[in-house]
Amino acid sequence: MKRVGTVLLMGTLALALPPARGADKKPDSVSDLKALDAKLTDAFKVRDVKTLAKYTADDYLEIDPRGGVHTKKQYLAHLSKGTAKFESLKETDVKVRVFGTTAVVTGLLHLKGKVGDKDISGDYRWTRVYHKKKSDGEWLCVTEQHTYVVPKE
Repeated sequence: MKRVGTVLLMGTLALALPPARGADKKPDSVSDLKALDAKLTDAFKVRDVKTLAKYTADDYLEIDPRGGVHTKKQYLAHLSKGTAKFESLKETDVKVRVFGTTAVVTGLLHLKGKVGDKDISGDYRWTRVYHKKKSDGEWLCVTEQHTYVVPKE
């Protein structure tokens, strides 16, 4: 009977420990996501469509500061045209929250640039949602949204 109790206790501990070990991985996910997010921002700045395509989901959606909704294909096509020119892009206040295989990354983008002749310089709050693929554990951006920050008067 003692042996059965010991086996049950060991089984209970074994079931309880994986979530605890998973919690240890959360900081790695946070640093991985911050690094990936910075990589995507750099790719955006230089119009590296190949990198952006690799790390965005096929059903990716972008919501621009005017409320327009763009598919992955539309987003990459617009970027590859080269009408957007960036003098500088800097992200600050980047925060990552991980919920299992989903993550929400938020931040503040300080941008100086133009689309065609229109100056789009300013600050933009953004949110990106990532999903971790089960097949290889790689994070993909599934959606992002940008909001123009109206300067304080």
